Amino acid sequence: NQQLALEAAKQGIVLLENNKGTLPLSKTKIKNLAVIGPNANATTVMISNYAGIPCRYSSPLQGLQKYISSVTYARGCSDVKCGNQNLFAAAVKAAASADAVVLVVGLDQSIEAEGLDRVNLTLPGFQEKLVKDVAAATKGTLILVIMAAGPIDISFTKSVRNIGGILWVGYPGQDGGNAIAQVIFGDYNPGGRSPFTWYPQSYVDQVPMTDMNMRANSSRNFPGRTYRFYNGKSLYEFGYGLSYSTFSTHIASAPSTI
Repeated sequence: NQQLALEAAKQGIVLLENNKGTLPLSKTKIKNLAVIGPNANATTVMISNYAGIPCRYSSPLQGLQKYISSVTYARGCSDVKCGNQNLFAAAVKAAASADAVVLVVGLDQSIEAEGLDRVNLTLPGFQEKLVKDVAAATKGTLILVIMAAGPIDISFTKSVRNIGGILWVGYPGQDGGNAIAQVIFGDYNPGGRSPFTWYPQSYVDQVPMTDMNMRANSSRNFPGRTYRFYNGKSLYEFGYGLSYSTFSTHIASAPSTI
């Protein structure tokens, strides 16, 4: 069961961005790693609502420590609601002294759960500012890991320098930390695909949640719902996902004589 938990977590990870082939990170070139974020040492968060009690957990921090001996951990926020910036200084300091940074942000069951719906698609509290501040201090590259059940409007990352890669990991279960680390350091080639469309925050602002129509209607300025009918702009489409594999094609020609 533990092996199945690890395999399921690895298969579910979606590689959203891999700028200039930053991922996977080198196991030998990186000597100092900073692991930052309110979900960086998550355990029970990773199993979400409906789950039994596992015999053990592997948090992202624990998984990454198996690859790099010198790891600095900073929470950045006391919890995912990130109501203040009191812990930012330690996070920025850790980022500035590391060869690479893994920043684990997102949500937990205090924000999204059975009977508890989100009211927006943005990162909670000051998490967006944490990403920007840590990225600005990073001297190497930053890998952003999003731990959440649903999509988040991360369009702001397009203008943030030093973000080399972005992973969406959902709530990856009891062995999620090992799965995340294996993907980041290349022991597993990610092949997950997004199970939903990533809408911008403007979509939520535009669409009444009490309107159950599916098809787009320009006369009502209604953009439609789901990947089948939504005709607006999306951050990532349903089924999107990258991998580390590269492909090339060429046209073969038959010899003139045999």
